[in-house]
Amino acid sequence: MEDIRRQFRAATILILIIIPIGVLGYMAIEGRTWFEAFYMTVITLTTIGFGDIVPKSPLAQLFTLALVFTGLGALAFFLSSSFALLFSVEAMARRRQMRNKRKIGRLDRHYIICGSGEMVDKTISYVLNGARIRRKQYRDSQFQPIESRLRRIPGGASGLIGLVRKLFALYLKLFHDQTTLLDLLVVITEDRDYAEHLRSAGILVIFGDPSDDAILLSAGVARARAIVVMQDQDAENLLTVLSARNLSSRLYITAEVVDELMKLKMTKAGANVVLAPYEAASQFLNSATLRPAVNDFFNSILFDQETQHQITQLEVESSSPWIGKRISDLQLAEKYDAGVIGIRLETTDFLHSPAGSRIINEDETLLCVAPAPMIPLLQGECLPQGRNEMSFATFQRLVQSRAAKQLDQVLSLEESEKAVQEMEKHFVICGDDHIIESAVHFLDPARPFVLLTNDAALAEGWQARGFRVILGDSTRDRVLRKAGVERAQAIMISKSDRATAVLTVISARSISKTLLVSVTATTDDMINKLWRAGADRVVSPFHVAAQFVLLATTRPAITDFLQHVLYNEQTQLETAEFYMEDDSPWIGKTLGQLSLEDRYQAGVIGIRKARRADFIYAPPIDYTVQPFEVLIVVTPMRHFDKMRLEASGHIDRRPATLRLQFDTSASSGGTRDMLRELLEQQDS
Repeated sequence: MEDIRRQFRAATILILIIIPIGVLGYMAIEGRTWFEAFYMTVITLTTIGFGDIVPKSPLAQLFTLALVFTGLGALAFFLSSSFALLFSVEAMARRRQMRNKRKIGRLDRHYIICGSGEMVDKTISYVLNGARIRRKQYRDSQFQPIESRLRRIPGGASGLIGLVRKLFALYLKLFHDQTTLLDLLVVITEDRDYAEHLRSAGILVIFGDPSDDAILLSAGVARARAIVVMQDQDAENLLTVLSARNLSSRLYITAEVVDELMKLKMTKAGANVVLAPYEAASQFLNSATLRPAVNDFFNSILFDQETQHQITQLEVESSSPWIGKRISDLQLAEKYDAGVIGIRLETTDFLHSPAGSRIINEDETLLCVAPAPMIPLLQGECLPQGRNEMSFATFQRLVQSRAAKQLDQVLSLEESEKAVQEMEKHFVICGDDHIIESAVHFLDPARPFVLLTNDAALAEGWQARGFRVILGDSTRDRVLRKAGVERAQAIMISKSDRATAVLTVISARSISKTLLVSVTATTDDMINKLWRAGADRVVSPFHVAAQFVLLATTRPAITDFLQHVLYNEQTQLETAEFYMEDDSPWIGKTLGQLSLEDRYQAGVIGIRKARRADFIYAPPIDYTVQPFEVLIVVTPMRHFDKMRLEASGHIDRRPATLRLQFDTSASSGGTRDMLRELLEQQDS
């Protein structure tokens, strides 16, 4: 770039010398005025030559020839160096940086992401996809009334609708504010190539060290709403958190840690939320295996960007028109097809499945499930008059350590095999990697779990906690049958070796068609292969962690509610699923008749429809329970067994299958080719 600037300076000096020589020469030789001389010099150098003014004397003609020979080269040199200076890659990058700087300078209450790598990449990909979906949903919701009128036109309406839709989309783009999270995002990274990659996608990027105060200030950290810190090293994350907290006391900070022991230190440094990717993935895997309907319910409103309904947090600030009203007075279901599944109280505690008679108080946060296009309308209704943006609370979440449970009785491998032979409707936990270790840490050995691994050290540690452990190769049918897979309710698989993971899924599925199979995918290309092998749930650790990072940063009250009710031994609450088999005594009764709140302090926050993946969110009290539906209930742990006894007729009764739907004639066609491909990739 410096060479181009040097050439431009030299060309400019040369032009500034030649033009005055030309002007003075014509004035001296032909007695021209200064303007005529300047005019003749310019048209000579540019080779225009209109013919209105020409050199008349032989001396002037010789001077003109000399001017042409020297001036044309100088002019060409000047133009080429000017073009290079204006349109070189470096110049365009510099102008783009200046534009980005101006855009960032105009941002307020925006979000900053620090780092590079797979976690950052997955997080940004969700932001990009979410922005695309939200804009489409907004266009469709705005165009729907117009489309309804156009369809009343007899004949030829389809072609007209397509044309009008395109024109309407252009109108919205030009004149309507369609701001999404993508428009409020700034990324700071030390990876130059990654920075260019993000810029090409239209994302605001700053190249530099995220722990540098100057870089953070250039990203607008003092005005930002939240920052996500996801660098490669925990020490780098810690320094960035300290720098960001020092620059803004109200900034909401989400930090990633690789070493789970660093969580407390990161919190002390100023992070509001600290996430360990493998721990988040393991808890998600536990939920997907042990409570699949509950997992699907929350996944549909939290992470599934294509679904119609989403959960949002509505801050009830002072002067909000909702203060003092009952929830039923808001007519959320009638006006917005929405419902409240929880409330964060002023004390930061939570109330789940509130009744319609509950009065709304100041400084509470309503957790509302609604169609995505309706959420901006709900936020507008909840806001005080004159406000146009929801507030953002910045509570700091304390790191809660959870001690691993263990039993006094320790079973040998032989005793475990005998104990498993008498079990049915149990859960098999199979694996050898970091995710399975983290998942088992949260399990209770008193529950019907069977742990299967080929790692002797892991097996010994699990035995010491009192688990029933099978040691062996999970790809072998004989070993899987030792774990009672043919009688099990579900199997959770997380293997470090890709081919072993696929073969374990195939073997488990071939033994039982009703078995729910959950498995982790170490790479994105494994996801479809594991689906084809027969898995019901495929969990990608980095995808899950990225989703939780976005959730914790953009909707913190919802994150806290999820931790409060999903399975929390401190609050003694859990979210359970009750399967309405065809002889359940609850079938045919309304939710009001069940009186779960009065008898168990429990509440139904959702219902999965019979043999379908669709949910009813925040069902009304007069809803009648139908056969084969699944009730999603938040309940105190002490009442769970009694509620299951009442719902199913027997305390030990389990549903026939946890799978939503299955094909008993399904084959494993193509799996040999898939395994051969995986083994070849592994060898190479």
